[in-house]
Amino acid sequence: MKKNLFLIAVIFNIGILNAQDPLFTQFFSNALQLNPALAGRDLSPRFHTAYRNQWPEINNSFITYNIEYDQFSDQLHGGIGFQLLHDKTGNGSLNSTSFSTIYSYQLSLSRFWTVNFGIKASFVQKSLDWDNAVWGDQIDPALGVVLPTNQPQGNNALYADFNSGLLLFSKNLFFGVSVEHLTRPKETFFYNFSGNTSSNKIPMRSSFHGGYKIKVLQNGLFHKELFLSPEFVIDLQSNLKRYNFGTYFVDGILDLGFWYRHTRFLDANNENFSPQDAFVIVFGIEKNDLRFGYSYDFNISNLSTSSLGAHEISFTLDLPEKRKHDSRFRVIQCPQF
Repeated sequence: MKKNLFLIAVIFNIGILNAQDPLFTQFFSNALQLNPALAGRDLSPRFHTAYRNQWPEINNSFITYNIEYDQFSDQLHGGIGFQLLHDKTGNGSLNSTSFSTIYSYQLSLSRFWTVNFGIKASFVQKSLDWDNAVWGDQIDPALGVVLPTNQPQGNNALYADFNSGLLLFSKNLFFGVSVEHLTRPKETFFYNFSGNTSSNKIPMRSSFHGGYKIKVLQNGLFHKELFLSPEFVIDLQSNLKRYNFGTYFVDGILDLGFWYRHTRFLDANNENFSPQDAFVIVFGIEKNDLRFGYSYDFNISNLSTSSLGAHEISFTLDLPEKRKHDSRFRVIQCPQF
């Protein structure tokens, strides 16, 4: 019964949470989702796939798939990329699919500093499975879900969306910012009880991220340099604030990361909640241009008694570059997971 009630809450909270975006724990692995300025970051073609299952114990409440491809072009003076993202909420009650094209321009500021400017254009389709949704007027206090609903049904939501980003980096330091939903598109398949389409627009989301790469040992376990890399990712969207702080240990082949996430949600009564606080462990392997990553979110919020956190798996393939790039273009030194 708790699972069914949770799925009901998911449907109603879509409006309350103002369509919060799907986010990944392996932030930098899903580079085009984090910041369009990261397109072409390795100066070589990159193919990436990711799967995230959040709270699997609660009937697969949130499942997200991500496919990315990007490469660097000397002629375009930057990176180009493509992304396909699919997100299922409430065991498929709400489905979202987006296809995006990305371009980033690289500009050398000095001998040590470089900046990337990125733009992302997306076409988004969202659909609601009305047969799988339960509305408040269907619930009888004594008998449960037995009544028909008077909720008017709308069509699928189709809209264009635009994002931008900036990344400033040197050999060991980087700082980025991205802004999602620049035009604040509407999701028109929701109706209010007067029968008119909702005028609510998707709120803009701002993301701030950065880190510093520190060399610890010249020869680590795999006879390569051992690095320590503290990072942060902060997301702000409407009434939700999400803070992520972590550290990666990189030793040639192996990557190990530890993160802490703190979420603040301000409800209609101006009360604060922390629904998604978690400790995160990230494990990665890099070998022969292939990277595999796995992460698990350990819930430390009230949901810990009814959910299993979140699993995330990623695969990334760096394709061989046939030609050498101009020496003025630089690889972005940031974590791979």
